[in-house]
Amino acid sequence: MALRPLHYHLPLFPGFQLLDVAAPLDILNIRTQYPDTSAITLTISAETLDPVSVKPIPPPKAKWRFDLPVSNINTACNQQMLPQCTFADVISALKAGKVADDGSGEFKPIDVLIIPGGPGTRLDRIYDTDTTFNEAKVSNTQEVRDFLTAVAPYVRHSIITVCTGSHVLSQTRLLDGLQVTTNSARYDDIAKQTGGVNWQRNKRWLRDSVSKDAVSDGLLLPGIEIWSSAGITAGIDVMLEFISAHYGGIAVGVETAKRMEYRWEREKEASYFL
Repeated sequence: MALRPLHYHLPLFPGFQLLDVAAPLDILNIRTQYPDTSAITLTISAETLDPVSVKPIPPPKAKWRFDLPVSNINTACNQQMLPQCTFADVISALKAGKVADDGSGEFKPIDVLIIPGGPGTRLDRIYDTDTTFNEAKVSNTQEVRDFLTAVAPYVRHSIITVCTGSHVLSQTRLLDGLQVTTNSARYDDIAKQTGGVNWQRNKRWLRDSVSKDAVSDGLLLPGIEIWSSAGITAGIDVMLEFISAHYGGIAVGVETAKRMEYRWEREKEASYFL
């Protein structure tokens, strides 16, 4: 694509996998140390401005609880990330045209969406209703799915999914007809749930794109790239491939991998993990 991707956006939800997020972001952090990619920016969003936990722990003011026994959650070992803005803030700014590459808007444009996976992708929330004995069960990722659907028409370059982040995105129907992979251990369950996607087994990462001949349906623009990876550590591989493709070739990926002291073998199969 003609556009050089520089502005990254990461939406979070409770129960995200930490390495799904940390690995791709650390690669971007390393690239910001080089003059040709020093302009990379990152925006992190969530439903609220509360810290988002890697464990299935609701924010303090949440009016819901997870459909899990509280005693099963180890809160003594829990990391959190702090969002910079809410989903509603981003959607409002995009619809109002208050985004700009030069920073004069409320936000930078969304060149690349990074969607993590994690245990939170397969959990439900329980909302108490006005009636004492009535409860409503909603997917934990419903809010982030609504966000992805709302911002999809504004994505200018690519979407990168890590692990079961592809399952989250597939539930929006944005991946229908595209070749996509996901966490190896979760593959069968996910493939059964979203049959419109051309799921590919035994792939460490995949790259596909929305056909340039496609008529925009208001969801994703023609030409948008879709990068997906298998589970957790595969997020390192897909991001190294992505920066190689768009920031100067394989030498850029190799250079970054060496900085990380990561043995990047570029294998495209994930059979070892099946």
